[in-house]
Amino acid sequence: MTKTRLLSLSLALVLTGCATTQSSDVAGSSIVLPDAYERAAQTDQSLPDLGLWWSGFGDETLDHLVTRALQANHSLEAGLANVQAARAAVRVADSAALPTVSASGSASVDTESGLEDVSRSARLSASYQLDLFGGVSASRDAAEASLDSAEFAQRALELSVVSDLAANYFDLQAAYRQRQVATENLEIAERIFEIVRVRYDAGEISGFDLASQEAALANSRAQLPQIEQQILSLQTAIAILVGEVPQGFETPENDLYEAALPVPDAGLPSDLLLRRPDLLQAEADLRSAQANIQVARAAMLPSVDLGAGVTTLLRSLSDPTASLSAALSQTIFSGGALEAQLESARARRAALLSNYEAAILTSLREVEIALSAVETSARREEQLEVALNASRAALDSAELRYRVGTDDLTSLLSAQQTYYSATQSALEARRDRLAASIDLYVALGGGF
Repeated sequence: MTKTRLLSLSLALVLTGCATTQSSDVAGSSIVLPDAYERAAQTDQSLPDLGLWWSGFGDETLDHLVTRALQANHSLEAGLANVQAARAAVRVADSAALPTVSASGSASVDTESGLEDVSRSARLSASYQLDLFGGVSASRDAAEASLDSAEFAQRALELSVVSDLAANYFDLQAAYRQRQVATENLEIAERIFEIVRVRYDAGEISGFDLASQEAALANSRAQLPQIEQQILSLQTAIAILVGEVPQGFETPENDLYEAALPVPDAGLPSDLLLRRPDLLQAEADLRSAQANIQVARAAMLPSVDLGAGVTTLLRSLSDPTASLSAALSQTIFSGGALEAQLESARARRAALLSNYEAAILTSLREVEIALSAVETSARREEQLEVALNASRAALDSAELRYRVGTDDLTSLLSAQQTYYSATQSALEARRDRLAASIDLYVALGGGF
């Protein structure tokens, strides 16, 4: 599978969506979409308006990983196979609208005249079923809608793979940064331990302070193995997404704070019907179910088959015999099977309509939550940066006061823990802002 194939599929899906998508009212939905979202976010006008939404983060490593995933992810390969199967089903449905042509030959021997008297004949025949009640065309419509559904499912899968990859990538970069923070905290703990040990050796403090700082130092060292395990877990998850074996796979360490924080334009709620592949898929399933109702109705009505044939002797090709035929058939009794098939088709459409309406409501909720997360995570990070700077100043002051003996160890350890927690919280806030941008892209359907 190549990137060209996937990009061609994406373009085809966009064109298909523009050509076939109906409004929720046309599909039979009773949901009235709101005119606008309640939340609003400051839109980044410099974002590219292409479907490559992940490029908005401005991270070359992420772009490279996404390219590898689109080329080699095994789930995407399986999805393409499903699309190909649906496309073949459309060709099968199309063939039902064409005549069927067959050829046959036969040979016979007259035993009374001897084995040399062999008669050979050939027959060419054609048959065609009149689509009086639209059953054949409805079957074709159902197959085409199923193909649309498969293509939109593939687009949704692509969005899921890329968004999972982006989320894992930024989680990994946050874990790298957490390792740096934990290493810095360990260095602070070791420096404080040296101060405590010097004062203990000088008889200025009791063994309680020495034991307390020794315990704090051990706790600081214990943070690193846990972070290393998290890094390994994220690296192997990324390896699977890009279709590579996890052993030996590595992702370079980049500065989490250099990544951009894109905020795409949310547009109008009604735009979701054209943007979100899950809604497009649900709508295509609904169209397929409606066509299947017509197929079930046509099965209860008479069918007419036309036939024509030509038979001739192969020895002389003389005296060809032509025939024309017409056959009318009607099911008189089926034990209620045809009626049950129609009832089943109607019930399936009703279920799919409910699923479609639920998907619309879910999409509106997800966009609203994502817009809110973009705003609230930005405010949270701003305040946590203030807390981080203040905790750093408090730690420096507490260390100096303990060094000169004007403060106790408890205050210093408390200041160190506060600074470490503030550093972790600020880092998580940056990761949350990146996650909010990813969630907003996903909620809007990825590429438009």
